[in-house]
Amino acid sequence: MIYQFGAFSFDSNRFELADAAGAPIHLQPRTKELLHLLLQKGTGQLLSKAEIVDTLWDGRHVSNVALLSQIKTLRNALGDTDRSRRIVETVHAKGWRLIPEVVSSMRLPAAPTGHMLDAPQGSVPEAEPGRIGERPVIAILPFRLIGSVRAPNASISHALPDDIITALSRLRMLSVIARGTSFQFTGEATSPSTIRSSLGADYVVSGTVDVRSPMPGITTELTDARTNRIVWSEHFEIDPGAVHEIRTHVIGRIVHEIERQIPRNEAERLRLATPRDLTAWQAFHLGSSLLYRRGIANIERAQGYFQRAVAIDPDFARAHAGLSHTYWWLLLQRTLHDPGDAPLLMRQSAEAAVDADPDDPSANLAMGKALSLGKRRDQAPEWLERAIDLSPSYAMGHTQMAAFHAFAGPYENAMTHGEMALSLSPRDPMRYSTYAAQAIAQFNLGDIQAAAHWGRMAQSVPHEDLMIMVTALCAIFVSGEKEEAAEIADHIRQVFPTVTIAGIERANPYMGEKVRPVVQAILSANGFQ
Repeated sequence: MIYQFGAFSFDSNRFELADAAGAPIHLQPRTKELLHLLLQKGTGQLLSKAEIVDTLWDGRHVSNVALLSQIKTLRNALGDTDRSRRIVETVHAKGWRLIPEVVSSMRLPAAPTGHMLDAPQGSVPEAEPGRIGERPVIAILPFRLIGSVRAPNASISHALPDDIITALSRLRMLSVIARGTSFQFTGEATSPSTIRSSLGADYVVSGTVDVRSPMPGITTELTDARTNRIVWSEHFEIDPGAVHEIRTHVIGRIVHEIERQIPRNEAERLRLATPRDLTAWQAFHLGSSLLYRRGIANIERAQGYFQRAVAIDPDFARAHAGLSHTYWWLLLQRTLHDPGDAPLLMRQSAEAAVDADPDDPSANLAMGKALSLGKRRDQAPEWLERAIDLSPSYAMGHTQMAAFHAFAGPYENAMTHGEMALSLSPRDPMRYSTYAAQAIAQFNLGDIQAAAHWGRMAQSVPHEDLMIMVTALCAIFVSGEKEEAAEIADHIRQVFPTVTIAGIERANPYMGEKVRPVVQAILSANGFQ
C-alpha cells in the first residue's frame, strides 16, 4: 500500500518513507511502525496511546516519555516542529492524529510468475541469485544421560535427538547436520560456540534425560551458537506406562517450538537491518515473525518481506507459502476493506510454493487453505492431510484441519485435530483460532455449553480477528449468557466501529445457509445493523 500525505509518501510493502522528490527519509523501525499506524487510521482519526503500546511494544508497560520520544522523532523527520502542528496533532490525554489528507493506493506484490500486476516498475527488486542467503544450520546433540545406562528408558537420550533430526529435516526450513556428525559431541562440557566453530552451526539443540526417579524427566534447550544465548527451553516428564505417546508428544513440541522460535530470534537479530540489504532467507524470517503479531500493519509488513524473498529467489517455497498466508488473512478481513486481487494471488502463491517444493509442509498447507476458500473446496482436505503427513508435528496444519472440519464435518475430526494443535503448541499466540474451531465444532455437535467454554477461551487470548469474536459472541449468547455476549459485542464495535451484519457475512465464506439466519438474529439482538 502507498500512502500519500502532504509532501510525503509511505510504502507499507517496502516500509519506507520518502519526501516529495522520492528521496528516502531514514527512520528507526519503531518510528516507522508509529507512522504506519497513523496512516492506517487516516485523516483526523485518533490513534490512542493504548493502540500504540499494544503494537509497538506488544502491550508491555512503557513510560509516557518513551511514547513522546517516538512522536518527537517522527515530527522531526517530517519537519513538523512548529508549535502550531501541520502533520501530527496531539489530542490531549488521549493520543494523536494526522492533519493532512491521507490518500492510499494499492501496489500489488509480485505475482508468483515473476511479473507485476499494474505495479510501478521497480517496486520490487529484480531476482538476485547472489542474495538468496542460506537457511540456518542446526545441530542436535545426543542428550546427556543422568543416571544408570541400565535404567529403563535410558536409551531415550540417543533415540529422542535422533527422532528430532528426522522431524526437523521434514520442515525444509533448516539445514540439519547429520546424526553421524553431531553425535560425536557427547561430552558434558561441549559449548555451543565449540559446535559452531567445528560444524558451522547457527543453532544447537541439547538436553538431558534424568532416569534416576520412577518418573523420568527430559530437559531441552535451543541455543543461538553465535551468541551462546538460550532461545527456548522446556522440561517434560515421562510416564513410564506411556513412553511411546509421551516421546511422540515431546518430539512434536520441540520441533514446533524450533520452527516458531528461530524466525523470531533471527528477526530480532535483523531488527535494525536495512530492507535493501536483506537476503531472501533474512527477509523470510522477518516476514514469518510478523505473522504472529496482531493487526493489518504487521500483515502488510510481512507481505513486503515475503515479496522481497520471492523476488530474490523465485523458487523459495516457504516464502511463497508465507505470501499466500498474508493474502488469506486479507481475504478473511474483507469486511474491513476491499481485498482486491487477494483471492487470485493467494492461489497463485500457493501454487508457486508447491511447484518450488512439493514436499514442503507449509506449501501443502497454503494450497489446502487456498482451495478451502474456492470452488474446489472438496479438494482442500487432501492437501491439508498431506501437510500433516509430511510433518506430523506441524501445529498450523492441525489448526487448519480443525477449522475445516469444524464447518464441513466430521465435527469429531475437528476436535481431534484441535486437541493435537493445542498439545503441540499450548502457548501459541494464535491459538485463539484453534479455540474458535473447537467452539464451532461443539456447537455443531449440539453441546452449547462446551461451545461457550471454547468461545471464552478464544476471547482470553489477545487478538483482532473479527470472526473469532463473532464465534465467541454467538456461542456465549446461545448458552444463555446474554450480558457476557453483550460485552463481546461492545468490544467488537470498539475494534471495528463500522462493521455490519452484511460485512460479517462477507468475511465468513464458510457460513452455511442453515447457520446464516441464526447468526443474523444473534447479531441483530446485540445491536448490529
